[in-house]
Amino acid sequence: MREIRPFQWRRRPPLRGRSSALIVVDMTRPFVEKGYPLSSPNARAIVPRMTRAIAAFRRAGRPVLWLAQGHHSVASDRGPLLHAWWPRPLLEGTPDVRMARGLSPRRDEKVIVKRRYSGFLETDLDLTLRCLGITDVVVCGVLTHMCPYLTAFDAFMRGYRVYYPADLTASVNRALHVHALRSVAGWCGHVVSAAWVSRSL
Repeated sequence: MREIRPFQWRRRPPLRGRSSALIVVDMTRPFVEKGYPLSSPNARAIVPRMTRAIAAFRRAGRPVLWLAQGHHSVASDRGPLLHAWWPRPLLEGTPDVRMARGLSPRRDEKVIVKRRYSGFLETDLDLTLRCLGITDVVVCGVLTHMCPYLTAFDAFMRGYRVYYPADLTASVNRALHVHALRSVAGWCGHVVSAAWVSRSL
């Protein structure tokens, strides 16, 4: 947090617990578990804290929304550009879109499959949040500098107050992680800790 502080000069408002939601981004097998190109020990390290944060939101009666990267086919919803950048598709209906070990959505918790990096692009995430009366979002997951990051920026652009827990996000290395946290702090949200979020509910 010391490395983030110079970029986080705005006053941090309290989390409005009664109108908050937790958005868990891409905590699926390909980004967390061993044997996948984009997984890392950093992602696995945040799973215990993530389970505690999820439990805290559930105890408070607040929504937990899950985002998962997934595609129907390369031709229909990936297109040649995304396929060229990321040749290995994560296809719906396969183990690749399942949450990593230790994480499991409840039956009453919505899982939104996204086709691109941001959870807001061509999904019903915004509609879901507005139907739930959400004003404040806590965005977490992997990779710190990609999907949660772009979801956080898009949340801000849609008028949501964004909280981005440094210890509930992870990247493939420290440099990318810290750079993303600094960018969020400077431009769209409040970088906080998991403990601070739990105390605020």
